[in-house]
Amino acid sequence: MAVDFGLSVDMEGFNVSMEEARQKARNARYKAGGKSIVLDANATSQLHNQGLSSTNDSPKFQHEVHSSVVKAIYTGSEFITTASGDEDFGLVLESTSFYAEQGGQIYDTGSIEGPSGSFAVNNVQVFAGYVLHICSFLEGSDSRALSVGDEVKCKVDYARRALIAPNHTCTHMLNFALRKVLGDHVDQKGSIVLPEKLRFDFSHGKPVQPEDLRRIEDIVNQQIKDGLEVHAQEIKLADAKRINGLRAVFGEIYPDPVRVVSIGPKVEDLLANPESKQWLSISTELCGGTHISNTRDAAAFALISEEGIAKGVRRITAVTAECASQAIKLAQLIETDINEASKLLDGATLEKKIGSIKNTLDAAAIPAARKADLRGNISKLEDQLRKAKKKMGEENIQKAVKTAMDAAEAAVSQGKPFCVTRADVGLDTTAVREAVVKAMNRFKSLPVMVFSIDESSNKAVVYAGVPPDAPNGFKVLDWLTPSIAPLKGRGGGGKNGLAQGQGSDASRVQEAMEIATQIASMKLS
Repeated sequence: MAVDFGLSVDMEGFNVSMEEARQKARNARYKAGGKSIVLDANATSQLHNQGLSSTNDSPKFQHEVHSSVVKAIYTGSEFITTASGDEDFGLVLESTSFYAEQGGQIYDTGSIEGPSGSFAVNNVQVFAGYVLHICSFLEGSDSRALSVGDEVKCKVDYARRALIAPNHTCTHMLNFALRKVLGDHVDQKGSIVLPEKLRFDFSHGKPVQPEDLRRIEDIVNQQIKDGLEVHAQEIKLADAKRINGLRAVFGEIYPDPVRVVSIGPKVEDLLANPESKQWLSISTELCGGTHISNTRDAAAFALISEEGIAKGVRRITAVTAECASQAIKLAQLIETDINEASKLLDGATLEKKIGSIKNTLDAAAIPAARKADLRGNISKLEDQLRKAKKKMGEENIQKAVKTAMDAAEAAVSQGKPFCVTRADVGLDTTAVREAVVKAMNRFKSLPVMVFSIDESSNKAVVYAGVPPDAPNGFKVLDWLTPSIAPLKGRGGGGKNGLAQGQGSDASRVQEAMEIATQIASMKLS
């Protein structure tokens, strides 16, 4: 059809765009927890009945290309001997270097190369000991087929795992720091370790105060600074349980032998004297996850938030490495903004700056303790603003009253039966009203109208006062309403001979004052 209309089709570009769309759809599906490929009890039982051993995943702690053999291919509803086409499929290998999601740590991603094409590994889960790789063929493969018995090469995205590892190690250091600061009642209730952040749930009956959050964060950062070696070793479960201070997740079922991760001393040193109270001052946990080899590799730790998620359960979200450095830098920038704002003398400018900083701070992913400090600094700025406003209000009243009194005195001396003047006090209605009231109290029978404008917003405020005994039935609204028409104004009131108006076109204030003068001259002549 394209040819018929003299058009050409960019098939290569189309294929690239199509693959990008497919990948986005897969990612959205996995994130949303929608349709996915799961080995249910019937499927795992079928594999077991066929004599298929559980997947050997010990190579997951290596950092190299791993060779394996395809043992089963699953569509989500049935096992097949060959996978082909565009549909995702589940792959069970004899052994794997991919980390399956467990223990709070997110799954690995990467690719697997087969004899007839390469395919992406989008998700990795474990079911009854069988590691299931959720896969899709990569665009550009010479052939798009994979069969049971094929030899394959596992290529983990180790750059992504390098982002996950420090987050996992820091959950261990965070667990230790929480117990040290809050007490031994703290137990881990869950965790999620992602490339971009870590999340840690723990038992505690009340919010953690900012100073305690700072201490917790400092303990983790000190361990990072100390450059402690991170050791991991598989030992008998019974031996592991004898180690003083060993932490485990309540309700978690651990294998035997079990993997122990120790930050600082070697696991064999722990086993040599398991009851030593010395081990209470270090982090030791049962864990099958992937970790950095030295705490220094985490670079930095920033505790971003702390909140309650259930009765007696709190949640901390934190970041490490470059994300932590960025969070700390952002906090410093906000602090600089606050310090610069404190030097502002103009109240209106300061008020706008405070609003801008508060919006930035509320949305900022920065250390929670620093955020609390900065909110305190903003409160001081707001106190400064309130004092500045109070002082400015007092000065405006003095200025407006003096302007009105001088104008009223001049009008009386010139024999005018009214006073129309302008006081430059912005939109300070209190000051303008006070000016009218004071002038009328001083000159009992004198109608007074005071204008004031704000050039930046092009708005105006007007107050008018007419004594009750004004001649010819002169009423305040009869004077004010037509006078503010050029200002695109509206007025209200009239109580006790006083009325207020506002206008949205202050550029015509002179015209409005002339109209007010004309009306008063005609009515009071």
